[in-house]
Amino acid sequence: MSDAETAEPKDLEAVLNTLHSAADGNHDGAAVTVENILDAFGQRSFGPLLLVPGLIGISPIAAIPGVPAFLGVIEALIAGQILIGLTHFWLPRALTARSVTAGRLRKSVNALRPYAHRVDNLLRPRLTVLTRGTAAYVVAFFCLVLAIIMPVIALVPFAGMVPNAAIAAFGLALTAQDGVLTILATLFMLGSFAMILNIF
Repeated sequence: MSDAETAEPKDLEAVLNTLHSAADGNHDGAAVTVENILDAFGQRSFGPLLLVPGLIGISPIAAIPGVPAFLGVIEALIAGQILIGLTHFWLPRALTARSVTAGRLRKSVNALRPYAHRVDNLLRPRLTVLTRGTAAYVVAFFCLVLAIIMPVIALVPFAGMVPNAAIAAFGLALTAQDGVLTILATLFMLGSFAMILNIF
């Protein structure tokens, strides 16, 4: 699917709809690859592409052994490519070929849906200076740091959900162009660092 054919999501519900569409037409046991998900979003949607692995990291899929560390690698690559100014996102074939069953993807999306409408009601474009230009690079740097520590945090059961939640919040801030959420995500990130220090 080309970028021109892909409408970039602007809120959480639209992101979940796009994720669900990646599984559409497949029976529950069919594989949905990372490449399928990338194609569903397009190669320029950096906000959603940070948000999606963060959401997966706080969904039932994160209970699969190795998934938190795998998500950390994807998040680090996305954030790193934002930092170096790429306009099209790229992942190596070894990562894009990884998959989850359509049924598990749908289950995870449906688990998050009850919260999407309530979250979206709180979002709006505001303080966009905190979601564009230099601020977007700062957000990418924060996400890169969170992603780098993910494999270590993942050694503690369910602890990986905390940095993933922070990355999801940053990705949603970029997606919705909501600078207030950028501030809240930064505070949450600092809280997650404090938690990590207490654990280790």
